[in-house]
Amino acid sequence: MNADSNDPRASVWLAVAKLCSEDETSSGVSYSPTFVEALSHVVYAQAETMGGDLECFAKHARRTKISVDDVKLCARRNGALHKQLEDIAESTSAKPNK
Repeated sequence: MNADSNDPRASVWLAVAKLCSEDETSSGVSYSPTFVEALSHVVYAQAETMGGDLECFAKHARRTKISVDDVKLCARRNGALHKQLEDIAESTSAKPNK
């Protein structure tokens, strides 16, 4: 994969490759280039699906902007992730805008 292009797929591949490399260093597990490529495709496809869902949730609520509530709605079936998103939303909404 050509990571130098402006293609979002290349950016996803670069991020996944970096995370795998960091995990290799800390855990000692080795990831093949084929695995990194496959995982990149899965992450990209999931992001596309989630993006479409977020747009639909906002449109259903008659909004033109995607909100934090839309993101939390995407995570509703994953209790741990939903809780993390709620905690992050709560902590960021408590901070004053600069």
